[in-house]
Amino acid sequence: MSLLELSPALFRSLSAIAVTVALAACTGDAGRLVELADAGSVRGVVKPAGSRESIVNSSPRGTLDSRDLMQRVLVRPRPPKIIAKDFTELPDALTFAQRASTGDSSRVRGARLTEAAQIGLLFGSPEGKAYLAGKDRGRALVRGEPAAACPVLNVAIATTDDEATSGAMRACLNETAARPDCGCRLIARGSHLLAPRDDFAYAIGVGTTVIDNTGGSIMIYASEERMVEGRPGARHIWLLGIDGPAGLLQVEADGRAAMTLNATGARYDGTHKADGFRRGRVARRAYLSGPDGRSMIVLVGYEDTEFKDNRTQLSAWNPYGSPVLKKAEAE
Repeated sequence: MSLLELSPALFRSLSAIAVTVALAACTGDAGRLVELADAGSVRGVVKPAGSRESIVNSSPRGTLDSRDLMQRVLVRPRPPKIIAKDFTELPDALTFAQRASTGDSSRVRGARLTEAAQIGLLFGSPEGKAYLAGKDRGRALVRGEPAAACPVLNVAIATTDDEATSGAMRACLNETAARPDCGCRLIARGSHLLAPRDDFAYAIGVGTTVIDNTGGSIMIYASEERMVEGRPGARHIWLLGIDGPAGLLQVEADGRAAMTLNATGARYDGTHKADGFRRGRVARRAYLSGPDGRSMIVLVGYEDTEFKDNRTQLSAWNPYGSPVLKKAEAE
């Protein structure tokens, strides 16, 4: 029986098993590395979570040890909103950030120290792991605001918390400059969480729907997303079936994307668009075509209800067009 033939309820049950089994088995050369032209070199083959190889760039280490997970962070019931919508608001945000995370904040009513391993976004996301691994230095974590429509998450490790905060906020503002409705919010600094606990939710595995736009079939997979070592802003999304990895989607910061399927070795190239965070994971769409003219739509991380309510829009062929073409037209 294929995943396509499973009922939604049965698929969700099997997906959790599939993620666990597939990731445990991915210590070999499962999957195929996607190489995009003119995208720089890739240092080694990046494997799904569960591999012992280093897979996170911009992190002091690719994995966490017990010292990282035993650290504690301060959680407040009503944390301050430290947001900059553009660079003119950055100085005030940095000043506010310094005040909010200094002094005896543990005396704030309702505040409590919580083990870092209990904070999903810190324990699960590549940026969160980099944040935890930087516990002996200055560190900051910044996310696009509002998160549902602004798919930006930046971590910075520096000599001091002030330097890290400035670096992460500036990186975020550079990324949101093309999104007029997005700002940047500081959500963690040092040992302080500066956003509500619910904002640190993180889905361990997410669903990916692959629509054969030419043939009309739909395939559903569990998936695991990781950073691409040596290529900032790029991601590998492993498509995980019950029998293990079924394919690999790679997305680049400049909007390009490529996918390979293990069963056939077929490769599809095109573009992608990130919509925003869903339970700490970025929901994104990819529009891909093969050399034989076959086209695929890949939807990563959308909730079931969101897909059902917006099926026509999400299944439409590439409403964004080519970002490469748009850039050329702008120049």
